[in-house]
Amino acid sequence: MANQKTVNLKPKKTNRVARGLSTNELVFSAYQGTNDEVFPQVLALHVPKGSIVCDVTYGKGVFWKGIDTAAYELRATDLTTGVDCRRLPYGDSMIDCVVFDPPYMHTPGGTAHQNHQHYEHYYNNNGTSHTSKKYHEAVLDLYFEGSKEAFRVLKPNGILIIKCQDEVCANKQRLTHVEIINELLQMGLAVVDLFVVVRNNKPGVSRVLKQVHARKNHSYFLVFRKVTPSSYRVQKRNDQMPLHLAEETRHSVYRSSRVRPDSKSVSTVRYASGKSATDRASKSR
Repeated sequence: MANQKTVNLKPKKTNRVARGLSTNELVFSAYQGTNDEVFPQVLALHVPKGSIVCDVTYGKGVFWKGIDTAAYELRATDLTTGVDCRRLPYGDSMIDCVVFDPPYMHTPGGTAHQNHQHYEHYYNNNGTSHTSKKYHEAVLDLYFEGSKEAFRVLKPNGILIIKCQDEVCANKQRLTHVEIINELLQMGLAVVDLFVVVRNNKPGVSRVLKQVHARKNHSYFLVFRKVTPSSYRVQKRNDQMPLHLAEETRHSVYRSSRVRPDSKSVSTVRYASGKSATDRASKSR
């Protein structure tokens, strides 16, 4: 202990400076509330003041109740103003943000979906009836066509805000927000945020014999950005994937051929090199 040397450590030099404020006053991804309470959070986080914002399914302007519209150049349109969200009267690449909130459910006519008639009447944006697509497919068609038109009018790095809700159609789960994201990625729109809105009250039900699905009481705000071709590439299937699958098949073929060497039912898998799985298996033996 007496011979122990004392080591003097020099203070570490760094240029790093802690910036920002310590706070929990943040914009979060999930809220229990109404659209007019959550939409201002979406707008404040992704759309700078002074931006040209086109709400192409404006309706009664519910989203904008708590927003000072003078802070933005708001262009409010829907079918009542003579503007279809699929045929906007704007030039290419001239809008900073598009807000798109079409009906969540389709009303094909007659008595089907009779309790949802108020959706299309309220939003005023489903101008023409679909002759080839019905029910959920018609809902998706409206989302996709409206998004294509939004992509056309948006500036590079422009923002598209979509409101949607999943549904059960024909006793099948249709995850609308997933279907929209997958389709819009192929258009060149990158998803940058997602907000979940949980309603305050419980959704009403007329008659239930046996519940088989959880009743949906939440919806989504999806936020997309129109990215430039140089900064975005549509994700393609990995070229190595077929090789990995083929490699697994080769081993399974080899194992089966050892059990039944005379079997003629062994499938041949072609590799990038041009050699088949059966060729490689015979050489290994």
